[in-house]
Amino acid sequence: MQGVSPPQEPTSNYLVTLLELGQLLNSSLDLHQVLETAIEQVIQFVGAERGFILLVDVRKGRVWGEALRNIDKRALEETLAGTDQSNRAEISRTLVEEVLNSKKSIVSHNAMEDPRYAARHSVQFSHLRSVVCVPLIAQGNLLGIIYVDSRIKTALFTDHHLAMLSAFANQASVAIENARLYDSLKNSLEEKLRLQDELHKQDTKRLALEEASRLKSDFIGFVAHELRNPLTTIRGYVQTMLQDEEKTLSEEIKQEFHEAIEADSDRLLDLINELLDVSRLEAGRSLSAIKKPIVIRPLLEKLTRRHRFYRYFTPAHELVLNVADQVPHTIEADEDKLNQIIANMLSNAIKYSPKGGKVTLQAEYADTLVSLHVTDEGVGLTEDQIVRLFRQYERIEREAIRSIPGTGLGLYLIKHLIDLHGGTISCASAPEQGSTFTVQLPLS
Repeated sequence: MQGVSPPQEPTSNYLVTLLELGQLLNSSLDLHQVLETAIEQVIQFVGAERGFILLVDVRKGRVWGEALRNIDKRALEETLAGTDQSNRAEISRTLVEEVLNSKKSIVSHNAMEDPRYAARHSVQFSHLRSVVCVPLIAQGNLLGIIYVDSRIKTALFTDHHLAMLSAFANQASVAIENARLYDSLKNSLEEKLRLQDELHKQDTKRLALEEASRLKSDFIGFVAHELRNPLTTIRGYVQTMLQDEEKTLSEEIKQEFHEAIEADSDRLLDLINELLDVSRLEAGRSLSAIKKPIVIRPLLEKLTRRHRFYRYFTPAHELVLNVADQVPHTIEADEDKLNQIIANMLSNAIKYSPKGGKVTLQAEYADTLVSLHVTDEGVGLTEDQIVRLFRQYERIEREAIRSIPGTGLGLYLIKHLIDLHGGTISCASAPEQGSTFTVQLPLS
């Protein structure tokens, strides 16, 4: 593990270090390891004496310390809870609570003389001098804080340190959120395995556990991979634009960056919505649709444009949109769920055409039905495989697509979403001759 550049080195070195720290954070989905890596790198980064990461669960009203350095965990939690009047942790509870409440970073060059905190007994008693504290925020939600200090040196942390530490906190927040999602998925699937273990007889149970274990590993690996890829792309584009201090990027390139960021953000949202919807179905809860008039052409154009940034889309692919003149201006549907349906069809068409080729999204209208056809020139399917397409966790095992990841949930889910709209989905295909998926939806 490389050391961190000293404060006097130029900004470019900080950016290199920041990139290295981001890579370290994203090298694991284990929350404890992520936090330990984060605090270790922060301490080295700013040359602090002590530090800790404080996590927050707003729903449960719980605050607890993780990954502490040179601070006793129990003393810290008792100090923050107000049950340790002697403040054995020797920190400023006021400063920590201010960052938690305001979600804004704080730096103090000498807390003992800082008008904001000098009057606090905890500051004088603990001889707090240099302090910096930044919030961990993901998607507007407070996850916790990173706190470092020095009781020996004054003016140890500069505004430059604060800016760089804030950027690092943004990366850490994403890594923590990924790790939490991973833990949640892992716990959910492990609970499912436990229930299967209770319900099956010994022989059946052994076979079921083996299959469930495989599905669990494949599913968690796929979801973690699908989450990390868009996040890494988004972060790369954002950092490139932020570092363009000399304004060398053209407006055309910036526009392309913005479209790529939007496409990957939509991809993340689609994946999360898919997981939530499948979770509801598995829990025996029905899905609901909030239908309203939707202007159909802009939605189709946006989805077509977005999938040109899909990670399986290559220069060998061609994506075409055809909207017949007869197609009405609006259709009555749930916009989010209609977006999920079409996005799933397009991503499958691209993904299962590993050699490229034309992918066409065609919209037609007849007999009060809007028909959406997605046609590709990919690997195709046999009749037996088509029959099994819309089952849960059903994956077609073939050598041509063995390396293409997937959950086997996409078509299972959109079949339910189409049923919600009173529509139908069908597939026409042949091996090595591509496929055409057709969705028919009533106009209202």
